[in-house]
Amino acid sequence: MTEHSLQRGERTRLRSPFTFRMGMAVAGVIAGLAVATRTPPAELSPQAMQALGLLVWAIFYWVGHVWDDYIVAMFMAVGWVALGLVPFEKAFATFHSSTWWLMLGALGLGAGVASSGLLRRSTLLMLKLLPATYIGQTLALAVTGAIFCPAIPSVIAKVSIAGKFIPELGKGMGFAPRSRQMAGLFLAMYLGFVLVAPMYLTATSVNISVYELLPKLEQQRMTWGFWFVAAAPVTLIAGLLGYAALVVVCKPKEAVLSDRSVVERELAGLGPLTRPELITMWVLVISVLLWVTESLHGQRPATVALSGFAVLLASGVVNKKAFHTDVGWSSLMFVAVILNLGVVFPALGIDRYLGAQVLPVLGPLAQNTVLFALLLYALTILLRFVIVSMNALIAILLLVLLPVGQAVGMSGWVLAMIMHLGSHVVWFMMYQNIVFAIGLEATGGDAITEKDAALFSAGFAAISGVALLISLPYWRMLGLL
Repeated sequence: MTEHSLQRGERTRLRSPFTFRMGMAVAGVIAGLAVATRTPPAELSPQAMQALGLLVWAIFYWVGHVWDDYIVAMFMAVGWVALGLVPFEKAFATFHSSTWWLMLGALGLGAGVASSGLLRRSTLLMLKLLPATYIGQTLALAVTGAIFCPAIPSVIAKVSIAGKFIPELGKGMGFAPRSRQMAGLFLAMYLGFVLVAPMYLTATSVNISVYELLPKLEQQRMTWGFWFVAAAPVTLIAGLLGYAALVVVCKPKEAVLSDRSVVERELAGLGPLTRPELITMWVLVISVLLWVTESLHGQRPATVALSGFAVLLASGVVNKKAFHTDVGWSSLMFVAVILNLGVVFPALGIDRYLGAQVLPVLGPLAQNTVLFALLLYALTILLRFVIVSMNALIAILLLVLLPVGQAVGMSGWVLAMIMHLGSHVVWFMMYQNIVFAIGLEATGGDAITEKDAALFSAGFAAISGVALLISLPYWRMLGLL
C-alpha cells in the first residue's frame, strides 16, 4: 500500500468489470454472513465468528476491488466496535502504536525526498557518473534505487519518479518501445527501487507492518540494524542474480551508448542544489545513521523518523499542501486496521484456534525447514492471484502460521520474509502488483510487453526462491531458525 491508494484504487476499479465487482460484493455479503452466523466450535465464541465473518467479507471486497482497500478496512474495524466484538480501544489500537508513527514519519521523509527533487537529481547524477554503456546505465538505475530504498517507504513514489526516466533513456540509446532492451532498463530500475526493499526496515510499509505483528521478544531484537543484517544476504543474492539474468536476456547484441546530452540537459535545468534538497539530504543521512546505531543511543526508529519529518515540516520542505496530499493518509488508515487484526484475533482467541487447526497439519512439514519454506513460498505466490494487497496477505498468513513457527523454532520474522519474497516478485498479471503497474504507467506503457513482464516475473520468482534456500543456513546461524 502507498500514499496513492485512493487514486490506485480508482484505477483498479475502472479496470475491473462492473459485473465482477458486483458479483464479489454480493458473494462477500453472503459468505460473511454464513461465517458470522455459523454455530461456533467449542473453542470460539459467537463474537469470534462474527469477527471472522467480517474478515471474510473484507477479503471478498478486496479481491473484487469493490471499494478502495482502506474503505473496506475501515468498515471492518467499525464493525468490530458496532457489533460489540472488542472495545474501541482494541479495534483501533494500532493508531497509537510506535509502528504507526514510524510509518507516518517515514512516509513524511519520503514526501520530502519526492517534493524536493532530490531523488530526481540523484538518479540523473548516477546515470551521468556511471558508464554510458547498457550495463553502466542499468547499474545506475539499480544502485540509485538501492541507495534511496531505506529512506522512502513509498514504493509507488519511487517508481513513479524513476519510471519517467526510462523512455527518454531508452530512446537515447536507440531502443524501440517495449523492446527487450527497454524492458531491461525498466526492470533494473524496478529491481533497485522495489525488489531490494525487504533489506531495510523502513523501505516499505510491508516491513513496518511485519515488525508490528512480530511477538514482543522478536521486536526487541529486531532493530533497524539487525533487520538489515538478517535480510541483506537473501536480498542481495536475489538482486545480483536477478540483475545478471536481465542483462543476459536484455543486453543488446551490439554495443550502444546512451545519449549523455539528455541527462546533462536535465541536470543543467535543475541548476545547483537547492535549499530543500540540501535539507532533505542531511535529514536522510542523519536519520539512516541514527537508525543503524540504534543500539548505541537507544532512540527508536519512530522517534528518528518523526524528528526528521518535523525538520522537513518546520523548514518548509514539506509544506501544508504536501502534508495533506503526499504523506499517504489512506495507506496509514489501511495498514493500521490490518495491523489491528493482531490485536483483535488474540482478544477473541481466533489466533489460538486457527493455530490449533493448522499445527497438526503443518507441524510435521515444518520440521523440514527447506520443504516448509518452499511450500510457504509457493503458497504465497499462488495466493497473490487472489489477494492483491501484500499487507493483508502477509498479516493474515502470519497470524495463522505464527504458532506453527513457534512450535518448530522458526521465528515470525523468517515466516514473514518468506512471504514478502514470494509476494513482491509476482506480476504475472497487472492486477496482481499495483506497484509494477504504476511503474509501467510512469513510462507511458512503453517499457515492457505483458508477455515479457510475465516471463520476468517467473524468472525473478525462481531466483528469489534460490536465494531463499541459500539463506536458510545463515538465518539458522543468527538464531532465527
